[in-house]
Amino acid sequence: MRSNSGHSRVTQLDGLRGLAALVVVACHVVSTLPGIGSAVSGNRSAALTSAQTWAVFSPLHILWNGTPAVHVFFVLSGFVLVLPFTRPGAARSWAQYYAKRFFRLYLPAWASLAVAVALIVIIPRSASPLQSPWADMYVIQPGLGQVLKDGLLLLNASTINTPLWSLKWEVAFSLLLPAYVLIALRWRRFWHLKIGLALVLAAVGALQDLDWLSYLPIFAIGAVLGAERERIRELTRSWPRFAWFVVAATGLFLANAEWISPEQPIPGVEAVVTVGATLIVLLFVSCGSAKRLGDTAVAQWLGRVSFSLYLVHLPIILAAVTLLRSVSLPLALAVSVAASFVTAELFYRYVEQPSHRLSMAAGRAVARRTGPEPRADRTEAPPVRAMAEAASGHSR
Repeated sequence: MRSNSGHSRVTQLDGLRGLAALVVVACHVVSTLPGIGSAVSGNRSAALTSAQTWAVFSPLHILWNGTPAVHVFFVLSGFVLVLPFTRPGAARSWAQYYAKRFFRLYLPAWASLAVAVALIVIIPRSASPLQSPWADMYVIQPGLGQVLKDGLLLLNASTINTPLWSLKWEVAFSLLLPAYVLIALRWRRFWHLKIGLALVLAAVGALQDLDWLSYLPIFAIGAVLGAERERIRELTRSWPRFAWFVVAATGLFLANAEWISPEQPIPGVEAVVTVGATLIVLLFVSCGSAKRLGDTAVAQWLGRVSFSLYLVHLPIILAAVTLLRSVSLPLALAVSVAASFVTAELFYRYVEQPSHRLSMAAGRAVARRTGPEPRADRTEAPPVRAMAEAASGHSR
């Protein structure tokens, strides 16, 4: 739980976010296949081969189910953004926080939007029977007005770069962070009731089809988990391995609840998915085996580039499929995955990292105008810089 610099850092959650980003990439790759893509786009009665039926309507779907991966992103964002404010004596400079958060979220998002537009101009998207109806939905000729609208990150994203849809809720959460910190740090002994209330609100939002009420409580769950991480660790320290196996199996099953059968899912199923995502995060916070998985070199690399990977992969997949589908769709998808990983590393180095540095400079500039840099800001960078921008984050 300690980095080399001595700052608290839940490293295995970096790995979890990376694995969730990988699941989102797999989701978009698999959804491009004609048969499976038909089911994903809403036609659950589409004719599928035996292998495709297993891929869609079995526990295997969790390996490429993007919805719970995004829910994991939201829980993680709540967890890590609250961490700096849980330390004894931590002061708060909200002006400094907002300045830093703006650059961390918006600059990479704008750069990914520019990449998507450039790819569409170079390789115009088009519908084709060689790809799925799901892929056909992303055919678009972006206009300036649509690009500017997407760049606000406050409205529903178009199909230019659809993963930006989740950043709408990341921005909303970021703006409301003072309220989340208040909720997480008050009434500490009722932490389990706060998580339960957040789940109830998410269920009401899902049943009423209110996106803001479905998604914003997910961040509150993460915030409470972050504030109470030591208490939760202490409570679960003596759990046997079998108990963690049950938590893992239950979390994965509930996260995949939307696809347990060809029947239409029950109303409000996204709230069930949220429960599954919460259990998965709990697993990586407290279970030794999950921690070791999150700390593997591959998972850590994926975690490092996860925000970049989440932002750039879909335009690359669609461009590669458009360009190579007449040759071989599997080849197009293989090329797109390789190109996404390479581009994510480059994007991280030349867009995301400079954005981090600029955000820190902006924070220092605001601090000079508003007063001494608070303790929370000095300690916030190491855990949050590498973990908070999910898309998945988001997937996220």
